[in-house]
Formats: sequence, structure tokens, C-alpha cells
Amino acid sequence: MTLIAAAQGLAWVAVAVTALIALTCLPDPRAGMRKLDHVVDYLPNVMLGRYLAFTGFSAFVAFRADLPTMTAWGVALAFMAFVDTMIYARVGKPFVKHLMAGGLALAISAVFVAAMISNGAA
Repeated sequence: MTLIAAAQGLAWVAVAVTALIALTCLPDPRAGMRKLDHVVDYLPNVMLGRYLAFTGFSAFVAFRADLPTMTAWGVALAFMAFVDTMIYARVGKPFVKHLMAGGLALAISAVFVAAMISNGAA
């Protein structure tokens, strides 16, 4: 086994672990969070860590300038924003900022796709 194959295998392990975490929370997010030892009172701090990680990864993606990766990351960010939009809209809380963020992320992703098409990469 090469180191590249080992690295790719470990990347798939990360996918599996992340999917397991998501599946733990899917039926009941509050119960899932408890199973994962998250404390609701500390979620703002947890989210800060997530946003710092998103910022770092966004900077990495921008620096690499790989259009397919940029597109995928834009779609992932849009997905997160639209999920937040649905959560807040269902309970009657303000959601327009999340909706705008999702729309902008999709629009940016469309520019990335257009750039791939224009240079023959798509």
C-alpha cells in the first residue's frame, strides 16, 4: 500500500466518522448532541470554533484556486445556510440573513461552474 492510498483511505475514514456523527443527530438533534457530549450552553463557543475552521478552510480553498473544489465548498456552504434558513423559518425566527447567505453561496458557485465551462475544465 502506498502512502497516497493510505491517505485516501484515512480521508474515507473521516467521511465515515462525520457521517456517523450526523446520523447520531439525525433522528433527534438534542439527544444526538447529548450522546456526543455537547453541552447546549456551550454551543455558541462550539459554533465559533466551527466558523473559525470554515474561515480557514475557505482561505485554503481560495488559495488553491481549484475550481471543482471551490464549487463543492460553495455548495456545501449554501446547504448549511439553507438548512439554517429552514430551521429558523419553521419556528418563526428571523431567517433572511441565512437565506441571503445561501443564495450568495449558490451564486458564487454558479460563477465557479461558469469559469470551469469557459476554460474547458467542466
